[in-house]
Amino acid sequence: MARHVPLYRALLELLRAISTCTSLVPLLLPLSGDAAEEEEDEERTECQTSVGMLLAKMKTCVDTYTNRLRSKKDKSKGVMKTETSDPEPEGLTLLVPDIQKTAEIVYAATTNLRQANHDTFEMVCEDEDSKLVFKVNYHYLSQVKNASDANSAARARRLAQEAVTLSTSLPLSSSSSVFVRCDEERLDIMKVLITGPADTPYANGCFEFDVYFPQDYPNSPPLVNLETTGGHSVRFNPNLYNDGKVCLSILNTWHGRPEEKWNPQTSSFLQVLVSIQSLILVAEPYFNEPGYERSRGTPSGTQSSREYDGNIRQATVKWAMLEQIRNPSPCFKEVIHRHFYLKRAEIMAQCEGWICDIQQYSSDKRVGRTMSHHAAALKRHTAQLREELLKLPCPEGLEPDGEEFSEKSTSLMVKELPGQDAEKQTDSPDAHCSDGQL
Repeated sequence: MARHVPLYRALLELLRAISTCTSLVPLLLPLSGDAAEEEEDEERTECQTSVGMLLAKMKTCVDTYTNRLRSKKDKSKGVMKTETSDPEPEGLTLLVPDIQKTAEIVYAATTNLRQANHDTFEMVCEDEDSKLVFKVNYHYLSQVKNASDANSAARARRLAQEAVTLSTSLPLSSSSSVFVRCDEERLDIMKVLITGPADTPYANGCFEFDVYFPQDYPNSPPLVNLETTGGHSVRFNPNLYNDGKVCLSILNTWHGRPEEKWNPQTSSFLQVLVSIQSLILVAEPYFNEPGYERSRGTPSGTQSSREYDGNIRQATVKWAMLEQIRNPSPCFKEVIHRHFYLKRAEIMAQCEGWICDIQQYSSDKRVGRTMSHHAAALKRHTAQLREELLKLPCPEGLEPDGEEFSEKSTSLMVKELPGQDAEKQTDSPDAHCSDGQL
């Protein structure tokens, strides 16, 4: 390191510059790993490597090095001895201030970003008659109102532990993040927003879930319901029903192996969120259907999966992008606004790629007609999405770059395909997904 001081100084300066640009700060966060293999590990995010973590470790090393130098000077008691023959100490000494300063700046930038992951929001309050009044739409309203006022010590203690874990360990990356909002007064009432992982038909979509922790929690798992369903018209995944039901072994809503089911002692809400993000919002959701996995790699399975993905993609643009921009949940309004503003150029390029990918199979004898319908719907939704993205104001704290985005987005030529009237047939993935129950 001491032999490449100019190089390290340039790299540290680059990191400081990235930290000052909100749209680039996610690059300092952990990259998305194979969360499916690590879903049982609550410390998953802490094990992932990131620039911020490496810089923090580097700062610890130089702090230790500095302390040793000071100790060495104290022991010398004024004896003047300069080791000019060894450039290592001198070189490291030159880098110490840069490393310490950069580590502090990067930490502050990433901490501010992580604070948006977990926060509170007033969802429910009491009226003059001490009756509960919800300020947001909430799927489990009746369960909350019918629940007794008694709150066991075990439940309260466990909810407090869950809240602490969520505040520091929620998945946060440039690819996909999880945001949680708890009610200001009640930890048992939550809402969750998950941004679709890259390289999946859910990429950059915003999927909202309602969560309620029942009276006997943690003996029973939390209740989770998907709210992004296109008014109960879309089944986004074999594990996500159009009525909002989420099928997962850990939620006891799917008959998995005993070790996969909810365990009051070892299971956690963070595991539930990671499971949804990594086991449901996957690259090839078609094969989540029981029995379909055996067709993976076959011509028939590949065609069916491609057809399924095409339908999910256009539904994602319509309901997880367009609808979220137009009617965002009050709990996540700022998060959604910032997400689509920062990623608008990437999203338009993504939609263009999706359209091209679907169109190349429009002449296929088996799925050509269906893929043409999907492409037509996707083009229509993408044209509307572009207009909405162009209208987004710059979020507070960011530098506007509207002209740059406008120039980039004009490269997307949205032309209607024949068969536009078929949108009613294709807007819901239910039209082409299996009726198999999970």
